[in-house]
Amino acid sequence: MNIKEIRETTKELTALFVEDNKAAREELCDTFKRFFKSVDCASNGLEGLELFNQNNYDLVITDIYMSAMNGLEMLKEIKKLKKDTYTLLTTAYNEAEYYLEAIKIGVDGFILKPIELDQLLSVFEKIIQKQRLRKKIKNFYSLLAQYQQVVDNSAIVCKINTRGIITYINDEFVNYLKYSPDEILGKRFLILQKNIHEHYMKNILKDALNENKVWRGILKLKDKNENIIYIKAAVKGIYENGILKEFIFIGYDISEIMKPKKFLLDYISNHPNPVLVLCQIENFENLRNLFGEKLTEEIENKFENILKSKIPNDIEEVYNLENGVFGLVFDKTNKNDCDSFIERIKKTQQEINNTSLEINGLKYDISLLISVAKGKECFENARYGLEVLKKEKRTFIIADGLVQKAKKRAQNNLKVLHILKNAISNNEIICAYQPIVDNKTKKIVKYETLVRIKRGNVLIPPGEFLNVAKKGSFYSQLTKIIISQSIEKLKSISNVSINISEIDIEKESTRNYIYDVLHENHNIANRITFELLEDEEISHYDELEEFINNIKELGVKIAIDDFGSGYSNFYRLKKYKPDFLKIDGTLIKDITHNGFSASIVKTIVEFAKENNIKTIAEYVENEEIYKKVASLEVDYSQGYYFGKPSII
Repeated sequence: MNIKEIRETTKELTALFVEDNKAAREELCDTFKRFFKSVDCASNGLEGLELFNQNNYDLVITDIYMSAMNGLEMLKEIKKLKKDTYTLLTTAYNEAEYYLEAIKIGVDGFILKPIELDQLLSVFEKIIQKQRLRKKIKNFYSLLAQYQQVVDNSAIVCKINTRGIITYINDEFVNYLKYSPDEILGKRFLILQKNIHEHYMKNILKDALNENKVWRGILKLKDKNENIIYIKAAVKGIYENGILKEFIFIGYDISEIMKPKKFLLDYISNHPNPVLVLCQIENFENLRNLFGEKLTEEIENKFENILKSKIPNDIEEVYNLENGVFGLVFDKTNKNDCDSFIERIKKTQQEINNTSLEINGLKYDISLLISVAKGKECFENARYGLEVLKKEKRTFIIADGLVQKAKKRAQNNLKVLHILKNAISNNEIICAYQPIVDNKTKKIVKYETLVRIKRGNVLIPPGEFLNVAKKGSFYSQLTKIIISQSIEKLKSISNVSINISEIDIEKESTRNYIYDVLHENHNIANRITFELLEDEEISHYDELEEFINNIKELGVKIAIDDFGSGYSNFYRLKKYKPDFLKIDGTLIKDITHNGFSASIVKTIVEFAKENNIKTIAEYVENEEIYKKVASLEVDYSQGYYFGKPSII
């Protein structure tokens, strides 16, 4: 550091120089004036102390030996007045016995006599470094004070010692949590977390033990009046020289923006063994459509009151999750018998299902679905359980592990789709053909086309990929491949029967493809039968009816597959006017020993004959079944008794 750089800093400082030797004082005083903003001189310690009291200098340079009061005595008094004053001693080599005392006083440096410029600059440079560091520290503390002011005026602040005792709170803490300093200081922080398992706060503090880590999350606290307050918080361990001294807690009240679902999820995350009961008003969407939004909200409110009056007393809160869904939750560690609790919930469900709601003078019977799940994934499992209940037309389920099972199914479905995609790309989709015989002659009259995936020497049956294909984009591609291969096969066989889904026909591209193929092969269209696979998701019956009429005009025949098992077969009969009815295999399998099945088949056959429709029995597995269906005058049979699906 050169003289110019040193002077840029020292010119901001005021200095006092104390020296009893007049000649030395005057000479050095002139030298010091080149460096400092101002320099005052004194001839002894008393005079110097008096000047310091009047001017409060930044730097004091003094000799040791002086009359009245020596330099060290003066510096002791000055340090009492202003501890951060820079101090320098001018000393000779034979005054070493005073060094120890000078160090104890806190002297910043020594200037050896005779004084040389290089030595002086070196000492001043050290003073400058201290001055710069002091400025940084001052600025840091100024910023820190401002930060504290901002935080104290906008956030809840609390300090906790290593034993969990509250040692500091700010005004915002008092405003939100209603405790005065006298009421809360010295108390355990857990007093603010009533009914929250103690391990939770311990885990938070455990995370905050890392010197470089801050715990962030949502805390559920109770104020002095037992009201629940949700705090978005940060907790940090405060260290000094690597030793943990305390924890600081800074948070913001977010209670107003927290929804019941967030409350519920927060409870689940804050407890080690949560058990969740999700209750849903059955057919809630129908209620909304029937009564409108306003009355539906009234229904929810009335139902919530009923639920609160019926549930076990140890449930603290009912969470209204909207759309007719309510959550009840407790921590298993606080219950002696979880199974007993679930039985009480079942009893509550029965009581509620026997209750009626009065709406505008009309009574509405309540039906309640209940899904119960345990553990950290209880919300996802219970919610999925409600979907299972609606799909399976049930009212109660233990939903543990359902999400994991669904994930495994999803992974398997992705695997199947990958196999299917590769099979289509690599021409591994092939058709097997199963014979259909005339029951009177036992001769083959046609073959049903059945799709397979051929991977090496292994044939993958449709049951392993067809349902997955329907949910993806590959089903239409499969349909086109099957139709194409079946048309080609008609060069070597008499007739083919091809399965086609109603939902697939809804797609315009598939319909147009079939039209094009039939027009190109119009001479053999009368040798093709389309077996319509029933799909409950079908919605455009008019389009299907038009499609069927169009292909019939080209000579194609229509069969309704699995007749006797669907929910709307007779409606389809009226719309499609089929040429064949394929009687469902569940009726055929036990027809030899189940009179009810035999009676249904007999009725179907009689109906078909009256309307000039041919019948086909599926799953004819043995001679006994064949003889039975033949005796009932079923026209055709298909099954292992006559032949398995094979590559021909």
